[in-house]
Amino acid sequence: MSISETEAIVLRTYNLAEADKIVVCLTRHAGLIRAVARGARRLKSRFGASLEPFTWLLINYYEKEGRELVSLRQAEIQRSFFALASDAQVLATCAAMSELILEFAPPHEPNEKLFRMLKSCLMTIANDGAPSAEVTANYFKLWLLKLSGFLPETKSCADCRRRFNEHEKVYLNAEGRFRCADCSQRVGVVLSAEAYAELRAALRLAPQEYAARPHELAAQQEIAALLEKLIERVLERALRREPDYARGKSKIEATRKRLTEGQRADANGRQID
Repeated sequence: MSISETEAIVLRTYNLAEADKIVVCLTRHAGLIRAVARGARRLKSRFGASLEPFTWLLINYYEKEGRELVSLRQAEIQRSFFALASDAQVLATCAAMSELILEFAPPHEPNEKLFRMLKSCLMTIANDGAPSAEVTANYFKLWLLKLSGFLPETKSCADCRRRFNEHEKVYLNAEGRFRCADCSQRVGVVLSAEAYAELRAALRLAPQEYAARPHELAAQQEIAALLEKLIERVLERALRREPDYARGKSKIEATRKRLTEGQRADANGRQID
């Protein structure tokens, strides 16, 4: 049995037995892990509010060779992102991001760049609020494809190899490759010059810098549609739609109440070691 320590971001939790939870995390050094948190559902659990989705943690866990589940020993909050639960649209966007991590990240395969990218995107949304959520979600999906090795070449035409400039339209063909207007015969999913410039900017800037730029709604909608097609091509199925915002609001107060109670208990020194 080995003991490991790493940063982690909580993606999802499941109830287990009467008092435990299974916590699904993306970690800096161990990739995607599933951990059993014993006693996490008890009122005086040592984990307190630390296991809520999207919380950035420093965790300590036991791991047995040959077992997928690890045993969570300690979780220390680095940042809780509590404010994300106050907006249904933001909450739905972050939930969709975590779902994609679960689809793309193989268990126990370290990918530090993916961890840092997710953390930076969550921090950008938490700092800037709802106005940055959709733009940051596009940034996240683009980089998820790139870091997973599924983003096609974006700088030059797949057929003639001519480098695109940022003032021309590009076309995505049925094989998921970008082509110029001449080679594509203007057939395929078109990305306007404005949208293509936005895509290139996202590939060279940090998420905070990209979100701070002025953005055209139409260009962001084009990018969102393009990324959806690329992701669906990888997954070989249609993406699930984000939860309806009105229905999502019904869960927010419960989430906020649970977080508030956990934080109050933490402040009293009862729940986190």
